[in-house]
Amino acid sequence: MHGSQQFTPPQLLEAGRRAEVDGRLDLAAQFYRHLTEHFAFTGEAAEARNGLGRVGAAQSQSWYGNGAAHATSPARLLRRRPIALRDHYRTGRWLAMLVSALGWVITLGGVVLLPSYVGLSGLMPSASMPRPGMLQILAGAIGMIAAGLFIVFSGQIARALFDQANAVRDLVALERAKLGSD
Repeated sequence: MHGSQQFTPPQLLEAGRRAEVDGRLDLAAQFYRHLTEHFAFTGEAAEARNGLGRVGAAQSQSWYGNGAAHATSPARLLRRRPIALRDHYRTGRWLAMLVSALGWVITLGGVVLLPSYVGLSGLMPSASMPRPGMLQILAGAIGMIAAGLFIVFSGQIARALFDQANAVRDLVALERAKLGSD
């Protein structure tokens, strides 16, 4: 494995499996460790970790090259701080939800305006005060419904914006952790 020839992850995994089947557990562990250290984020490395567990080498000493531990050694991977995904925009999301709720209240007010006007107009004496016409009430109700739906839509756009920004922050944090540049 130390020559100038470069092996692919599938080749290393196959070599480890063959060595394991042949009973050469130390050699199998070397192939598996090489896979987990140099190709840590491949499917073959995941299988190699299982192989290390089978041959009892998962708790053994890390593989050292030139007197220093490799940056992606199993010990380094285990020491890495877990990434805690969190909601960085909690206040913005809460305000967006509040704006949407206000929009729904305004929309509901527009829907209720017309039937309540018709119901209340029968109870009021006709000469006591001037009443707006039915067209004005209808226009007001439609205006309230449209304004309310616009506010709901604006609140949902703001919530989507905060969700997207939070997701991007989480993806960047995960990628930084994967590369070990925390």
